[in-house]
Amino acid sequence: MGRFLDGTRAAMLRTMLSYGITPDVQVSASLPMPLYTRADVPPVRGFSRMAATPDVEFLLGWRFHRRGTDVGVRRESTLWLGFDYPADAVRAGVRTAPGLYAGVVTGYASRSVYAWAGVLYRRYMTPSGPASDHPGDAAMATLVLGYRPGLFRADYPRPDWRAFVEIVAENNGRDRVAAIEQADSGSRQLLAGATLLGLYGAWGISGGPLFPVYRRANGVQPRERLRIVVNTTFWF
Repeated sequence: MGRFLDGTRAAMLRTMLSYGITPDVQVSASLPMPLYTRADVPPVRGFSRMAATPDVEFLLGWRFHRRGTDVGVRRESTLWLGFDYPADAVRAGVRTAPGLYAGVVTGYASRSVYAWAGVLYRRYMTPSGPASDHPGDAAMATLVLGYRPGLFRADYPRPDWRAFVEIVAENNGRDRVAAIEQADSGSRQLLAGATLLGLYGAWGISGGPLFPVYRRANGVQPRERLRIVVNTTFWF
C-alpha cells in the first residue's frame, strides 16, 4: 500500500493470517512491514481490515446476519472488533499507545451486482491528565458499488473479475500533546476511485487507487494526492 502527499510519500507491506473458527466467526492477526515512511506523515486506514499504519493488529469478526435470497444471491452483515499496538513510541510528534477499534459492514452480493457500506471508529487508549498525549480519534465510512460483466460469470477454471467504485469518508480528530490540541493536526477528507477484484482458484487479487475529491484540514498539513492498495489473498 502507498500514499503520495505533497513533498513526501509512504509505502508499506502488511501480512494478514486469518482463521475461520466457524462459518461466521473469524480471527485474524496482521503485521506491518514499513518500506518507506516519515515520522510526520499522519496514519490513515487503507481498508477496514488493512490499516496503512505501522501497528500490529488482532481482529475478531462475527457475521451476525446472513440470508440467501436466491441462487448466487446473499445479504449479510459483519461486526469487527480490533486491538492494535503501535510499533513506534512517537508518531507525528505524539506519544502513542495501544488502541481499540470497531467496525460494521453490510451488503448485498449477486452474480452480477454488489453493494456494500461500512463504518469504523478507532481510539487509542491514552490516559487523561494535564501532561497526557493522545493521537486523534479516527472515524471512517465507505460505500462500494460493483459489477461483474457477463464474460466473467462462468465457473472455475474461467477467471473471475469484478469492477468497483469506492467512496471513503474520513474524519481524523486533533492530536493532543500535554493535553493541548495541536493546530496542524486532524482533517476531514473524501476519497473516490475505481478498484478491481480478480479470483482464480485459491488465489485472489484486489485493489486500486483512491483520489481525494474533498479535503478540509485543521492546519497546515501535506495535501494527499493519491492512495493505493493492492491485496493478494490465498485460501488454504
